[in-house]
Amino acid sequence: MFALQPNSYELVRPLLLSMDFHLAGRSILAHKTPAQIFVDDVESPQTLFAQAGHRFILAGGPSFIGFNEVIQKHFADTLLPQFQTQGVDGFQIYYDVPGWTDTIRSLFEGKELIHADREYFACSEVKQDWRHIAPDGFQILPVNAALLSRDLIHLDTLKEEMTSERPSVEDFLDKSFGMCAVHENELAGWCLSEYNTDGRCEIGIETTSSYRKRGLATALTLAFLEHAFSHGLTEVGWHCFKRNIPSSQTARKAGFDKVCDYQSFIVLLKAVAQ
Repeated sequence: MFALQPNSYELVRPLLLSMDFHLAGRSILAHKTPAQIFVDDVESPQTLFAQAGHRFILAGGPSFIGFNEVIQKHFADTLLPQFQTQGVDGFQIYYDVPGWTDTIRSLFEGKELIHADREYFACSEVKQDWRHIAPDGFQILPVNAALLSRDLIHLDTLKEEMTSERPSVEDFLDKSFGMCAVHENELAGWCLSEYNTDGRCEIGIETTSSYRKRGLATALTLAFLEHAFSHGLTEVGWHCFKRNIPSSQTARKAGFDKVCDYQSFIVLLKAVAQ
């Protein structure tokens, strides 16, 4: 397994874009998302293992036994101890072909694995005005420095979400965007952009438990789309677990169309109970 230097990322463009509904690949290629990339061959890579934060990507041929063994050792000796020290509870692995399934299970023998069915939706136009459906008593505001200077309940949680993909709050404000809902002195929900690259972004959305089932998530999403398309973006993506019916319903209500189903693994960092 060889570490690929950033100036050689173009060599793995076909591998990363084999799952182009994951915008993280394009963001890595554009050097907008810090990543570590390992390949089986630095001149003509056929297999890829990439880490971007707590997201891992496996692409190419899953049958290179030596490569897989090195990945397993890298996780065991380096990554898992780091995550446990940092208090990370788990992470997700995305892969491009079904052949990776057995490999991933063997890589993490002794860990709790969840094989998750997921859906991807996309939207390229605003189909409703959020002002017509926003519930009374809420302000829909941009996530900016002025908002972050206020004394709002759940502000720390919002900042944590802002740094889930960006290295800092300041970097988020510089390179990403978001919309939030405020009720009196409380943040009721937010939509944040992720992996802004090549005229596209993905959406991360949360409504706090006290304010669900009021149509707030749909209004927030529509306000987010209005901002995105008025600032030059042409497509917004939405990922969710297939079992998360409320999330997929919100996506459809806001005008997203289903693109595909896919699978991923969630690795929980605790031993399987005996």
